[in-house]
Amino acid sequence: MSRLSLQKQLLISMVLLIAVPLLFMTAFGNYYYAKAIDEQANEYSTQMLDQVRTNIDASVRTVDRMMEYLFRNEDVIAYLRLGSFYSPERISLETAVRMQMRMYMDINPELLGGLLIAGENGLYASNELYRVTSDPLNEDGWYRRAVEAGGDRVLISRPIGRNIRNYRNYSANDIVSVVRAVHDPDSGALLGVICADIRTDAIEEHIRDVTLGKSGYVFVQDGSGEIVYAPVNETVYRIRPEWVDAVPGIHTIGGERYQLLLAHSEITGWGTVGVFRMGETLQPVLALRRYTIVVAVVAILLATAMSLSFSASFTGPISKLRRLMGEAERGNLDVEFDVERYTGEIHQLGGSFNSMMDNIRDLLNLVYREQQEKREAEIRTLQAQIKPHFLYNTLDTIRWMAEEHEADEIVRLVSALTRLFRISLSRGREIISLADETDHVRSYLYIQKVRYEDKLNYEIDVPEELLSLRVNKLILQPLVENAIYHGIKQKRGAGHILVQARREEDRLILRVEDDGAGMTQEKCDLLNAELSRPAGMEYDHGYGIFNVNDRIRLSYGKDYGLRYEINASGGITVILTCPAVFREDAGEETEE
Repeated sequence: MSRLSLQKQLLISMVLLIAVPLLFMTAFGNYYYAKAIDEQANEYSTQMLDQVRTNIDASVRTVDRMMEYLFRNEDVIAYLRLGSFYSPERISLETAVRMQMRMYMDINPELLGGLLIAGENGLYASNELYRVTSDPLNEDGWYRRAVEAGGDRVLISRPIGRNIRNYRNYSANDIVSVVRAVHDPDSGALLGVICADIRTDAIEEHIRDVTLGKSGYVFVQDGSGEIVYAPVNETVYRIRPEWVDAVPGIHTIGGERYQLLLAHSEITGWGTVGVFRMGETLQPVLALRRYTIVVAVVAILLATAMSLSFSASFTGPISKLRRLMGEAERGNLDVEFDVERYTGEIHQLGGSFNSMMDNIRDLLNLVYREQQEKREAEIRTLQAQIKPHFLYNTLDTIRWMAEEHEADEIVRLVSALTRLFRISLSRGREIISLADETDHVRSYLYIQKVRYEDKLNYEIDVPEELLSLRVNKLILQPLVENAIYHGIKQKRGAGHILVQARREEDRLILRVEDDGAGMTQEKCDLLNAELSRPAGMEYDHGYGIFNVNDRIRLSYGKDYGLRYEINASGGITVILTCPAVFREDAGEETEE
């Protein structure tokens, strides 16, 4: 494809960019759309089932609260404590208990089908329920199940075979029984059981308006697989209990595929099950697939036409820009792209090209100037070294002559000056050891001491472990010279200079401290401000210290250099900061 023209490449790329996704959507869209719709249907159905479960749980909680109130009612407790049917208080207590139950029945007529309290003493009380035979109710199965639960609620779906009947002739399919044992609050002994019948009409009320698809339905099943409530439907009783345990799932009933969903209640232990046909959710997918095919064909045709127009307008300025870049590559740096004729990205691209050419021209000019300045600096350096070489050789001759005449003081002075020039030369190296730099400033101070005698005293404090560090040469002598001529010399009486070196983490701190004439704080601040200016600027005074500061900052960055302070003696302390660098870190050649 690289051999094709840019216009053809753009055309093919854009057509493929549109066609491939559309064809992919057409080929696989049915599956993904069906999956998405199925997930939405499941999500909606699950929300509906959760709402039904919540409503049923609320009804059961309502019954729980009524039974709790009856448990704590003093008349109910007293009635269940009676010794026999013939107790004098029986009639009054039974009347009070029935009034309590009547109140709850009147409050919740749509929920309750009946309330009954049966005691271990053989007595029972109810307004809606009556005993069918004379057998004691505490021998009934529902009674024994409540006793075995030890006070916990027991839900009984379709309570068949009870020795009680409702005056309204509710069948076992019409109610769900809730039973709980009652214990004596003082002794904890079993007193009896409270039975509340919940009408399945109340459960149906929560389910009646719930729709799952066009023909889906909801039914409620207890923990043992018994149906609590189910609408009239030919498929509901063909659903196996194990299917419900494995939901969500898809099963075939009567040749149709059905989706089963479940909302399980932790309160009742019941499962609210939703059932709906799978085919009903796929109808929109079939219609959407037909629309997708039509849209794909139309989009491919439009993409082809738009690609032809776009590529033709796009390749023209790109070709022109490529031609200008070729001329620049051949050395013509005066080319320029006409950005005013175009807009958008082409305008920006052309502007960037013009800016790039301007930068290249500026950089070439800058490099040219820097090379010129470098050559001039090298010439000045060589010229500056001619005199130290000549003086060094001359002083060496004088020293030998002084030794021959046994002029020891002159020998020491000339030796110090010789070391001074030897270290200044350092074979042309800019980086030397701190030991050499210390010897250099020591020789300089010795010479000045000979000159000023008692006027000048000095001390050099450089730990031995720091002597192997590498520093720029001739950075201490200008500072000491400045301290002598502007500090000690201007002071009445003797003066003292301290040269000190310390290491702070990865930094080397050199200090030159004098107790001379000093300066004002304003002048000190002005000097520090000038030292913080960019390196290489012209200075009218103090060339030596500014030269040291510039060399340090050019070598290591603007975080290093000189700083002046007024010390406690009234003199000046200059602090020189540079990196603590050893020979291998400095990258210098080993001395031979």
